[in-house]
Amino acid sequence: MTDWDSIIRAHGPMVFGTAWRILGHAADTEDVVQEVFLEAYRLRGVEVVRHWGGLLRRLAACRALDRLRQRKPSHSLNGLHLVSRDGDPEEAAIGNELARRLREVIGQLPEREAQVFCLRYFEDLSNQQIAETLHISSGAVGVALHKARAKLEALLTETKTGGLSDARSDATSRGRLRRTGRDSSQGR
Repeated sequence: MTDWDSIIRAHGPMVFGTAWRILGHAADTEDVVQEVFLEAYRLRGVEVVRHWGGLLRRLAACRALDRLRQRKPSHSLNGLHLVSRDGDPEEAAIGNELARRLREVIGQLPEREAQVFCLRYFEDLSNQQIAETLHISSGAVGVALHKARAKLEALLTETKTGGLSDARSDATSRGRLRRTGRDSSQGR
């Protein structure tokens, strides 16, 4: 028989932390924690769980990534530092924007690569620990991590340059209009 209360007390903070680092949003994180423990409670009746920490961490990463993929782009004030006494507000804003963009593009990764990336960089697990948590080889972890980094770099670069190229083409179009003296609203 499993002492469910002790499992929740022992692993609850880790589950919350895993989901929080992936999602960065309190309400979504709390929902994921509930989903994880509900799913684990159902699983314990079906199979014997040998390592609760590994199972719960894996479930938290999977459910948080699922939630991240379902999320529509929004601007939340949750977690933003509106007043910063210690640091530069511009640095805080840049950091928040980077974290938001990273969360968006992680949701576009294949599930295995997203899991490995999140466990490595959000949970600071070693490749061997990730392999044990996900029940894969450490070589597979290395390959997935390499693919995830490459895809994230491409996605983040694409997002960044996409905005710049749009701005450049808009500026070029405006420059052409000024030189010719034509404006689309004038109908010439």
